[in-house]
Amino acid sequence: MKLLCSQEELARSLQIATRVLPAKTSIPVLNGLVLETRDDQLFCFGSDLENGIEIKVPEVTIITPGRVVLGGRTFYDVIRHLPPGRLEIGSAEDGKTFIVKTTSTFFNLNMLPAEEYPAVPDGLKDIYLYTEEPEGMGRPNPLFSLSVPLFEEAVRQSIYATAPNDSRPFLSSILWESKADQLRFVATDINRLVVKDVPIKGDGEESILVPVKAMKEMVTIFGNNPDEEISFFLINRQLFAVGRGIIYYTRLINAQFPRYEQVIPAGFDGEAHFNRSILLSALNRSLLIDKAVKLSFTPNLITIFSSEPELGQFTEEVSCSYEGEPFEIGFNAQYITDFLKAVSGEEEIVFQLSTGMKASVLQVKEERAYTYVLMPLRLNY
Repeated sequence: MKLLCSQEELARSLQIATRVLPAKTSIPVLNGLVLETRDDQLFCFGSDLENGIEIKVPEVTIITPGRVVLGGRTFYDVIRHLPPGRLEIGSAEDGKTFIVKTTSTFFNLNMLPAEEYPAVPDGLKDIYLYTEEPEGMGRPNPLFSLSVPLFEEAVRQSIYATAPNDSRPFLSSILWESKADQLRFVATDINRLVVKDVPIKGDGEESILVPVKAMKEMVTIFGNNPDEEISFFLINRQLFAVGRGIIYYTRLINAQFPRYEQVIPAGFDGEAHFNRSILLSALNRSLLIDKAVKLSFTPNLITIFSSEPELGQFTEEVSCSYEGEPFEIGFNAQYITDFLKAVSGEEEIVFQLSTGMKASVLQVKEERAYTYVLMPLRLNY
């Protein structure tokens, strides 16, 4: 292999590809990145066997095609510490080392055995047909597509209600339910539930569990491109996300998600309307004393109270519009602020309340695509 490339573009590509390299592995070759030429283009691939990335490196001139495996983090460090400009890279004549050259710098890097690198998923070959041969035979069709900003918002407004480190699979993943023109994210950590609907392009109907870690990676990899779309494919129980020359894939969670529809209350005992930022500021102050907070509702007022024996007490009154009988209820204030932070602007928030230990619901006024179901706390005061 021998080629000319841009230091800036190669460094950017390697920065993305190294994200999936394992922190620890019993398979040393997985610490490597695969560089491979196909159809006069250069591709970089990395994987930890659960997740993987293939990225097409732009601004490359192929002199001699080939395929090599290099220590991923070392190769990235070498490239990012070089000055901007054109690089000459390629395997040495002995086939055991890899050369990186500028006008004044020379690296001779050891290679990893390419024949030991695990086979890439078959789905990557299918996706390649979709991205590189638009009219090719046998090319797959995406399950659906949606804009990057919509995807980022949906992840941001759901991921906080999960438990990524929990051993129970449905708590460390998010349920995706797709149907014609709509994708629904459902997330829970037992104490709360998020249901977020977003419009999509596509009519595929599927119900899958996607790891929280993978969703964070997709936001990082495809984010900051407001004009771009992400296309999603489901092949052999792996989810592939495709956009701007990058293919990211993850293995899906094989578990049963609870029947969440039964958790969403059908009726309520009271309803309060309030300004998002005003209540958020008040609850942030209450958190200085304790996470547990008592909310007292009267026709035009919410009284917020928190108490902690070693620190003291907090009380604040916040104006609201409330319909229902006056009553008191306890919540984890952090859970309420999580929702309020996920909503932007000076939105009017609707708090639909249930007495006793039944669930309550938070929504933005006249916005039914985002529902937050919250269980109360039993307080001793």
